[in-house]
Amino acid sequence: MRKVSSKQSLKNREVAKIKANLPNFCCLCGQRPVDAAHLLPKSEYPEHYTKEWNIVPLCRSCHDRYDGDREFRREQKNLVDIVKEHDPLAANRYFGL
Repeated sequence: MRKVSSKQSLKNREVAKIKANLPNFCCLCGQRPVDAAHLLPKSEYPEHYTKEWNIVPLCRSCHDRYDGDREFRREQKNLVDIVKEHDPLAANRYFGL
């Protein structure tokens, strides 16, 4: 079993609390089941990893498209606006605004 640092364990608990309070339908298409998705990827923006506004419910199809297609991401105005409200520079960079 891989050991998790106490710092990572704390982050995992914070994210788990956020996930527990998410709706159980995709915020883009309304489908179920859903995954918790980071609007800004945790690998590129670790400072937003545990921010409640950065985690939304997406079905697997929307999640894959969101992660892999910048144009699709850019079309999701409601999600772009959430990111712009909290980190305009990251929004410009990640969505290519």
